[in-house]
Amino acid sequence: MKVYLSISLLIFSLIVSGCYYYDELPPDQNVWPVAHPTSVALDADRLMSMDSVIRTNPNEAVSSIVVIKEGQLVYENYYFGTDRSTLFDLGGIGNSISNIALGRAVDMGLILSTDDSLYKYLPEYAQEFEDDPLKKGITFEHIMTMKSGLSWNEFTSIFDGQENDIDQIIRSDNWVEYLITKPVDALPGRRFSHNRANPLLIAAAIESQYGNSYKTFLQDELFQDLGVNDFQISEFNGNANNAWGISMTTLDLAKLGYLYLNEGDWFGQEIISQEYAEASVDVQSSVDYTNNFGWMWWRYADTSNFLSALSQNDAFFAAGVGEERLYVIPHLDLVVAITGKNEQVDFTVTAPFLLRNYVLDAIQ
Repeated sequence: MKVYLSISLLIFSLIVSGCYYYDELPPDQNVWPVAHPTSVALDADRLMSMDSVIRTNPNEAVSSIVVIKEGQLVYENYYFGTDRSTLFDLGGIGNSISNIALGRAVDMGLILSTDDSLYKYLPEYAQEFEDDPLKKGITFEHIMTMKSGLSWNEFTSIFDGQENDIDQIIRSDNWVEYLITKPVDALPGRRFSHNRANPLLIAAAIESQYGNSYKTFLQDELFQDLGVNDFQISEFNGNANNAWGISMTTLDLAKLGYLYLNEGDWFGQEIISQEYAEASVDVQSSVDYTNNFGWMWWRYADTSNFLSALSQNDAFFAAGVGEERLYVIPHLDLVVAITGKNEQVDFTVTAPFLLRNYVLDAIQ
């Protein structure tokens, strides 16, 4: 049944062009009922201010925002030529997607457990593991916590007089081989070293057991159940970029956050076990003053200034190197998906800025 709008609701719906308040479940978004922000105690004027800030800063990189509060779609908007059907490059969020994929593979029995050694699932590299006992001890948990011990330099550049490993792996003929043949320079499980290529190893292990591509696994064993029907994985030099090369719509990205908000349950269907979903967001590493890290999910450190905006430190999030973010805040029953590509050196309208200063500030 269609509900006619008051003038104030109509004005807001015109601004937030992705939302349709006259349908409980719009046909092109059949997951969450659409609701006005005030119905879940969100200040609509504050969200409208956020919309204005984004629109008046076209060079500040944010291209879309979706807000799910208390199981309802309360804000959805797209900027600078994008729309609901746009497939956005998710960058490093592919790490968190690999965590979800591994959880599904464990539930299916393809992978024995997160404590299992990686070498058992990459038979084509058996000799590489046999030649290095430390490498043979690398587990899936080591991979997910960024503590594999494999030598990796992600942040230097040609400006520092040397290429980083991302530059080199892109040019290599076999990305998995490049990664797995890196020397071990720390005991597995001892040292945090950020490596956004790690999902390549998880994807390769799943492929070896599943007998098909990682993309097919994602589609048939995970995304299909979530209603994710359109996504892409980029390729370079014949290598599927299963790490930072995944693109999908912002609504579909929000589904992944909603799945973990509900601890692996998707409207009564267990996609990931609750135990695995909970373990995924437990703190495993203290990275710096602001951030902690779990199994491919980020957490805020207790010393983070961001926590002044929250009454509990239970938020976790997936992040790319640009403005790609997927925030989940359980005590607020809140999921916020933001896409963008930050290519500016000097910028102010960032995804964390929008979350804290507008979305969280709108909570009444």
